[in-house]
Amino acid sequence: MRKRKASIGGTKRQLVTWGCQGDASHDEATHVELARRAARFLRLEYAGRLEDFTGSEQPYCVPRDTICGNECGRHLDVAKLDENCFLGGWVPQPLLATKAIVHRLAPGEAPPAHWPDGFTRQARNLVLLGFTAFTREGAVRSGRRLLEDGPVRIKAVGASGGTQQRVVRNLQELSEAIDGFDRDGSLQAGLVLEENLSKVCTYSVGRIRLGDTSAVYIGTQDLTQNNEGKTVYGGSTLQIMRGDFTDLGEVLPPAIDAVCRQAITFDRLAEEHLKLVASRRNYDVATGYDAAGRPRVAVLEQSWRIGGATSAELVALEAFERDPTLRQVRASSVERYGEGAVPPTSATIYFQGNDSTVGPLLKYAILQDER
Repeated sequence: MRKRKASIGGTKRQLVTWGCQGDASHDEATHVELARRAARFLRLEYAGRLEDFTGSEQPYCVPRDTICGNECGRHLDVAKLDENCFLGGWVPQPLLATKAIVHRLAPGEAPPAHWPDGFTRQARNLVLLGFTAFTREGAVRSGRRLLEDGPVRIKAVGASGGTQQRVVRNLQELSEAIDGFDRDGSLQAGLVLEENLSKVCTYSVGRIRLGDTSAVYIGTQDLTQNNEGKTVYGGSTLQIMRGDFTDLGEVLPPAIDAVCRQAITFDRLAEEHLKLVASRRNYDVATGYDAAGRPRVAVLEQSWRIGGATSAELVALEAFERDPTLRQVRASSVERYGEGAVPPTSATIYFQGNDSTVGPLLKYAILQDER
């Protein structure tokens, strides 16, 4: 086995989380376990929360969310920020980390502060037909226009895991949906309204860098039933290879090459227009058919932070470290609900217990094969 470096950039550091509240939720427990495994991978000392950190040297950080501006204060020098500082992403303003930037602004709305007009114009051909609205009037205008061509999906800009979404098919459903988002406060933060595809397959395209090891991947998401019988995110299965986005084409059949090209172009625009710095980049890209039956390929959203697929990414990086000749692997992250969920014997478990909010839950990662 190749000896892993005990430092990043030549200086030994401690590793900390940022954004953890110290609760017992499955999300936080999973995040802490991911951070501990990243620390072992890098041979750094796990030192708990950045919020409690008292050391004088800048630690390596594993944030819960995309870091925005100077949120981490003195512990993260923005002027010297690079991918070796953290596992996640950084953008200058909070708005730029949300779904809001995927679409152009709703007709008639004044742009909010820090609105990335250049980015949204350049990304227009990479995403679905849609708008971002911050007012009821803007949401209604956008919805009416989109409904002329078919059903419309409405999403809160801060939604995750398929939650806070609704598909509407007429003006009455549009009004009811917007009223609901207004009541729960989502409208004020922003709504995305976009054409709704049928026969959808959602791919995950991403890159992760941890120390000296970088890997890229494409995969698909899995759905499962939660303890209430609702369909929710159930994990991801990824084909992961060493390298950067430029290496991804080596493993792709032509049928899904367009999926990766959309994500890679979106990523390039984010670096150019948003000043993105990220060691973990993930893009959801959908294939499907619009209301007229035309095939579509479009970026749905970005994730510049640890996500549901990160556990699979880490087991792949660990496999690459164990065997320097290994070029690619297939790995899965899995989430299963209920008392009867049992992990395979070779699985790496990230959470297994009774969460106070969602009930019994098992979360693990597993390496499918190596070659």
